[in-house]
Amino acid sequence: MKLKSFISASGVNVYGTETTEKIYTEEDEPGNDFLSEVVVLWEQSADQFLKENAAERVVKIRTAVVLSEKDGALKKMLPPIQYGVGSPLGSGKQYIPWIHVKDICSIYEFALENPAVSGAYNASSPQHTTNENLTKNIAKVLNKPLFMPNVPAFVLYLMFGELADALLKGSRVSSQKIQDAGFTFEYPDLQGALQDLLKKKN
Repeated sequence: MKLKSFISASGVNVYGTETTEKIYTEEDEPGNDFLSEVVVLWEQSADQFLKENAAERVVKIRTAVVLSEKDGALKKMLPPIQYGVGSPLGSGKQYIPWIHVKDICSIYEFALENPAVSGAYNASSPQHTTNENLTKNIAKVLNKPLFMPNVPAFVLYLMFGELADALLKGSRVSSQKIQDAGFTFEYPDLQGALQDLLKKKN
């Protein structure tokens, strides 16, 4: 039986782990590190549904860091900030593409309900932020002090090896394509998103 739609959960890691001033779009070439290669192989597998005529369309949702109070990056960042020992990682200038958990769920629903949506789409908030800005905004919403020095990069490399690159490097991605398709973000700005997610923790 031929599927009407195949929706694939992909990642913005496809563009590579590096910190640049470039804003990546769906038209950009993939990176050449481990995570980007994983995403490329994953998306190639999704495209097989079209090549083998097993689906009428394939949508690849390239997901940014999902902010949720229940799991993921935000939950891991909260304890040190709540205890007053939180701090940015490395230089803190690395960008972190992010999206509110409600918006990523809405994007999948949008993709399912709109037959014109096809191909790759970045699922990332239109407002860009850095690691330092994210850390400071979390502390601000929680009304916690933030006075500790940045965590040195070499400490993270000692702890995580090459995987530390995922924490210390990052660039911006554009969400213009999904917006042009008709999607509207409920939480486009970081402070509003954090206030919604952390309102029970104040």
